[in-house]
Amino acid sequence: MTAIARVGTHGSNHRFAWRGLANCNYALASSLHRQLAKEGRSVTEEALREREDLILAEARRWGLGVEGGHLVDDLQLLADLQHFGIPTRMVDVTSNPMTALWFAAEHVTRDSEAPPATHSNTGLLVAINMPWYREAAEGAKPQTVFKTVSSPPATWGDLGGLSAKRQAGLRLATPFLVSSSMPNPRLRAQEGYFLASAHPETARGPMTSLRIPVPDGDSSEVESLLTGDRKRGLPRMLPFVAIFITAAVKKQLRTYLRLTYSRTAKTLFPDYAGFRDFGKWKAR
Repeated sequence: MTAIARVGTHGSNHRFAWRGLANCNYALASSLHRQLAKEGRSVTEEALREREDLILAEARRWGLGVEGGHLVDDLQLLADLQHFGIPTRMVDVTSNPMTALWFAAEHVTRDSEAPPATHSNTGLLVAINMPWYREAAEGAKPQTVFKTVSSPPATWGDLGGLSAKRQAGLRLATPFLVSSSMPNPRLRAQEGYFLASAHPETARGPMTSLRIPVPDGDSSEVESLLTGDRKRGLPRMLPFVAIFITAAVKKQLRTYLRLTYSRTAKTLFPDYAGFRDFGKWKAR
């Protein structure tokens, strides 16, 4: 908890996205990255775009991506598809570290495809630094933050504009952020949004789907900064922080998060799918 608090107050010019993984052996890869790898395909930007274009085209032919009589743009459609389990290049993150910690403290019992837990089901809490975060209001700098849905809304005669934000994001040398203009109840409850980028030329764990530099060398400087006595100055480079959540403390953390922050399955999954997955409705 000390480390999490230190990350949150690291510096006024630092902004962090949080993600919790129940198993530390998971790579921080997008669902589309994992799908292509599962099929035995080489994961390249060309392969990702080809499959992404196919998914978007088929979804629109299915009649999806229409709200209030208007078409939503590609980013909003991808956000909705991601919610229902369709693979996309977007990576779910949250602005709330306690929400991410709840996921990191989960036991890997429901996912039969989870990789072997060589650390006795140790979880991982990841804070991704976003020094590239730039909204449109900052002028000439390339925009890296995209709100979904066109303004005014696109129509059937404006198909070219639906992919403009997605294509602009994929031209960037950094990740970009997608914030849904029409968040569903689960996204609101989890204070969630999405990160995405063109596939990195050299993918290194744990950031296998995002263009985020992974420095070589010893992490002792970061560990000292986050858990030791406070000192002046910042580490030279802090692209992300990864905090291991050992199996021994998961139950205790879950209790703490429930009592102190109201982080429970019911509050984080306030929909029918959440009730299906977490509700106590099965016969015992």
